Amino acid sequence: MRFPPPEVQASWPEPNFENPKTRGLALIVVELTILPVALIVLSLRFFVRGFMLRRQISWDDWTMLAAAICAIGVTICVVLASQAYGWDIHVWDLTASQAVKGRQASIAAQTLFILASGLTKVSILLSYLRIAPKGSLFRRITYCALTVCALAIVIFFVVLWTQCLPMSSYWELLAPHRDCKPEGPPLMIQATITVVLDCIIYTIPMPTFYQLKLPLVQRIGLIVIFGFGSVVVVAGIMREYYIYYTVYETYDITWEGFSMWIWTAVEVNLGVICGSVPSLKPLFFRDRSRNASSYGHSHGASANVTADRRRTMRKPHADEEMDTLTGGITVKRDVRVDSTRKVPSWAESAFERAGGASSIASSIENNQTPWDNRIPAQGPP
Repeated sequence: MRFPPPEVQASWPEPNFENPKTRGLALIVVELTILPVALIVLSLRFFVRGFMLRRQISWDDWTMLAAAICAIGVTICVVLASQAYGWDIHVWDLTASQAVKGRQASIAAQTLFILASGLTKVSILLSYLRIAPKGSLFRRITYCALTVCALAIVIFFVVLWTQCLPMSSYWELLAPHRDCKPEGPPLMIQATITVVLDCIIYTIPMPTFYQLKLPLVQRIGLIVIFGFGSVVVVAGIMREYYIYYTVYETYDITWEGFSMWIWTAVEVNLGVICGSVPSLKPLFFRDRSRNASSYGHSHGASANVTADRRRTMRKPHADEEMDTLTGGITVKRDVRVDSTRKVPSWAESAFERAGGASSIASSIENNQTPWDNRIPAQGPP
């Protein structure tokens, strides 16, 4: 924290400890709106994975849950500090007690932000590993990004908790022998690295999605869904701007830092939302394979079709294409057989010469082909 020089302090008005001017309820409204949205989206993610798709909840889901818990902590710190510790008033109106408690809330919020932001990135990268083919460039880049994110979490945490010695000097501003490093450079470096990592993480899968053998509209749709994280990048840039302004352009840090703390909580909650949105696709787009299955059952006809044969018959669905990236799948599909189409007369004659349905079924069981000697070689006339 920068201490204002005497001439700046002399320009400040008399402190108002009884009824200070405040920034209003903007922070409360924003934070208590976006946090419930993040929790709803996260709950839907677990509903889709665990109930709709009946898949085992994986590490990426649990990691996102941990990130959401930390995001809740960030929001609580920000709201509490703005309402009780003077983060929404001018610095000259702060009491000594508010200054101490506000700094304690600040370091708690920064710690939880590091964890929430970092775990969100780790969760997204773990979800990439579910679809990245083994040995692919996509998978190798994802592992590299995971390593960088893990190191960033550790480094940011260590730098934050060693910038003041002893650590209590961070909030005890008048303590004797206080030794604290400037806060500006670490905060700006952290904010910049966070934005850069967000940009990298949200663009890693784009080349793979664009190369999928899908109609252009579907490819663009996938890119838009996964590119929804660009709003997190925007929030990170806004947070970085207000960090710079609060640290370097003003001494009224509680008043001017109000917007910085809004964007801090918005960024982590948006991270949870954007990191979970791709998992919600089944809520909005039906699985055509399931529709075909139920349709076939209702008409009493079914067949087993492999993925290779299926791809020669129709265009692949996006979900099936993503599964194909992991090495291929075999799908049991029920299909409708239209029995109302007129059968050519030559085919009816061939069927009768083959002995009818019972003879054909018996020959198939004995690995014989009843058609070989009974159908003329020339085929249909």
